[in-house]
Amino acid sequence: MATKETEPVVSGVGLRTRASLADEDADRPTREALFEALSNERRRCALYYLQQQEGPVSLGEVVDYVAAWQYNQPISELDSGDRMCVYSALHQAHLPKLDAAGFIDYDSESGEIRARDEVEYARLYLEYDPGNDISWSTFYAGLVGVGVLLGGLSQFGVYPFDWLASELLVWMVLLVLAVAACAHVVHEWRNKRAMAEIFDIEQ
Repeated sequence: MATKETEPVVSGVGLRTRASLADEDADRPTREALFEALSNERRRCALYYLQQQEGPVSLGEVVDYVAAWQYNQPISELDSGDRMCVYSALHQAHLPKLDAAGFIDYDSESGEIRARDEVEYARLYLEYDPGNDISWSTFYAGLVGVGVLLGGLSQFGVYPFDWLASELLVWMVLLVLAVAACAHVVHEWRNKRAMAEIFDIEQ
């Protein structure tokens, strides 16, 4: 029986087949799973905490963090009732849902929890703030358009841009792009800081 050969695809890390790329796409959480996972505050808080950890953590650690955030208390001041309420919700509903969605690996027997690489997709949505959003692709395209326009006006000697030399124009465009890139970095940093302000707890 003839088999269909997969066409190799060149990428930054070497040759990969279309089949392998399709498998990676299939492993990624769907948009519906992503929205469902982020629709609950406890799940968002748990994901935020797990993203800060470099390795696996215990269920108790996640429970303490989410409970401290929910009740706005230091972990040392939580009582057993607060912990039990959060424990039941995480263990029975939220963590299995995040596991099924592909964001974490949750061993309900041992209580070990590990964030998967796919949690990065959740981070992008967690840091997204519609009220503070800028269409950076449109912004950069606009800057390039302005640079092209100035270059054309200078090239054809249109007053008052006929005095712009090519070298000066290049440096002006580079300076504007550098300032825009710095503004982009600051914008992303503010979004990350906003997430920390929402979910950080008092130690």
